[in-house]
Amino acid sequence: MWINVIEVSEKERALLYVNGRARKYLRPGRHWIFRPFQSVKVIRLNVTLLMADLEGEALELVPADELLQVEVTEAERAVVYRNGRPARWLQTGQHQVWTVERNRSGPAVEVKRLDVSGVQVAPLPEALRALVPASEYQETVAAAGTVVLRYVDGELEAVLPAGRHAAWSVIHKVQLATVDLRERLLNVPAQEVMTQDRVSVRLNLAATFEVKDARRLATVARDADEVLYLAMQLATREAVGARTLDALLADREKLAEEVFGPVSRGAEVLGLQLMRFGIKDIILPGEMKSLLNRVIEAQKEAEANVILRREETAATRSMAQTAKVLAENPLLVRLKELEAYKDLAQKVGTIHLVLGEAGLPSLQLKA
Repeated sequence: MWINVIEVSEKERALLYVNGRARKYLRPGRHWIFRPFQSVKVIRLNVTLLMADLEGEALELVPADELLQVEVTEAERAVVYRNGRPARWLQTGQHQVWTVERNRSGPAVEVKRLDVSGVQVAPLPEALRALVPASEYQETVAAAGTVVLRYVDGELEAVLPAGRHAAWSVIHKVQLATVDLRERLLNVPAQEVMTQDRVSVRLNLAATFEVKDARRLATVARDADEVLYLAMQLATREAVGARTLDALLADREKLAEEVFGPVSRGAEVLGLQLMRFGIKDIILPGEMKSLLNRVIEAQKEAEANVILRREETAATRSMAQTAKVLAENPLLVRLKELEAYKDLAQKVGTIHLVLGEAGLPSLQLKA
């Protein structure tokens, strides 16, 4: 009853406590403990967990070649690798790492330190990134046609091109935001405006624009689309208010050109470039639409009557000229008669040729 036999496997270590105090560190194997008249306790340690949490006498008993003590400062982080693969992420503080595992080339466990005092960092491998807390590491991928805005402690620090970008956010607060530079469409539907002659119309507006200065866009306006939307509304209202309904309907392209100028200047202030601006539709009130249709119908009828009278006058004039020519040339009259008889000959059965006046033949027809 005074002899204790303790078996320690390869995946563990053990600490022998005698009378409540750590006395011996036990490596793998069989250990015979002879402590008569004393309280003996064994605490087993699983070294496959990599991390340990020992203090005082227990910590002093562990050999340095089997337990690595790592102190991580605020400006750095450490990574525990097992067989070349990242296994643990160590933050600020004191850490104890088991290094008892071995492989053919030597120790299977190693610790590497990382300097996180700055911001910029190359993107981490996928296996390592899975260990890093989201609060300490930022990463984004910007597709072609976009850029990345990097904010450090609330200030815009850099505009990065398309690609994969990463940043430490340990010492500084870092945010990565993606801005699309490609051309996009902005619609202003059902914009109600009053013309100079006090007719309310609704306009559907459309504009295409693209980002030319991402830094200005990020610092000038909170929502650039909303600002551009309002600029389109105000410029259109001012231009339409200076025109009558007839002028508006006659040339809306000119109206679009007039509105393009002030909207384009407003877009430049925001870091945008206005590409095109147009009025898609002009919608009239129901009663105004009916009245306008009647006016157009009356105009078209009047134009049709003018054209009809013009054609009738031209036909009468042509007939008068023909009659005058026939009156002056009796022979032409006779030839016209013969042409008529020729047409009739196809519809009768017997034709008699009789000489008429001036020796000209005359026809007698019988059915």
